Amino acid sequence: MTETARADLLPFFPRFFVVGAPRCGTTSISKYLSWHPEICFSRPKEVHYFNREQDLSADALRRDYLERYFSHFDPALHRVAGEGSVSYLYDPEAIRRILAIQPEARLIVALRNPIDMLRSYHGRMLFLLDEDQADVATAWDLQDARQRGEQVPRLCADPRRLYYREIVSLGKHLQRLFEVAGRERCRVIVAEDLRRDPAAEYQGLLRFIGVNDDLAVAGGERGFPQGHRSKSYRWRWLHRVLYKPPKIVFQSAERGELSRGVRPSRIKRLHKRLVRFNRVKGELPPLAPQLRARLREELEDDIRLLGELLGRDFSHWR
Repeated sequence: MTETARADLLPFFPRFFVVGAPRCGTTSISKYLSWHPEICFSRPKEVHYFNREQDLSADALRRDYLERYFSHFDPALHRVAGEGSVSYLYDPEAIRRILAIQPEARLIVALRNPIDMLRSYHGRMLFLLDEDQADVATAWDLQDARQRGEQVPRLCADPRRLYYREIVSLGKHLQRLFEVAGRERCRVIVAEDLRRDPAAEYQGLLRFIGVNDDLAVAGGERGFPQGHRSKSYRWRWLHRVLYKPPKIVFQSAERGELSRGVRPSRIKRLHKRLVRFNRVKGELPPLAPQLRARLREELEDDIRLLGELLGRDFSHWR
């Protein structure tokens, strides 16, 4: 078994990780932090590197992690690096791997009302073609069957993405994160606080990470735009080609047929242009009152646990 590297023996290693939850403001938080001149944020935002059991030696981390996702790191400019994989909140082993390398890692958790989160997350799964049930109540009722491997959408990359109860049980996962990492290593951002006063939350994050918290040199100059907005598409066939390409595309890529005479950068630029062209604004339908009442009842204990962990009253969510 290859020995796990230590951060102090690497040229650099991320000091902070935006670990989740999805659809709770992690993209906005990551964007604000990436604007700070002392912070090098991973490209792309979500790399999910530590979810996999793999070689964590110094050579492997330099080659497969640092050089791949942080090639823009400049030691003359950047004091810290960070990344934003929402899957880490649900994977205690990923957190343990991170802490084995970087014991001083800082973990940022974004949360929101889990009922509103469910509506947004389900819409995202529809957009990504992982979900084929447009009705939230139907998708919620299919969870047990899907955990048995039944009625899983043909295009779904990972059935665990559709275990909605597990995804929105934020109290359960935050409690486990505190147990694995320690409360002092975690900073929790509630989405409604971020919307109400993004500047204050941003400055708090910078202090937590350990960089200059002067807004004049950071995201405060640009304002604090909110994302993600709900998205839809013009043509489903093009959307599927862009997000769920046929297997023959991967097979051709593995054989090198796609790269002959074509630069990968050109393919990426074309892909981005097509995605922007085919994307349109989408509107999520409101949850039916009966479903909202049912979800409040089913999630009541987890919401109460979340409030106890944070010393806050979330009874308005219930």
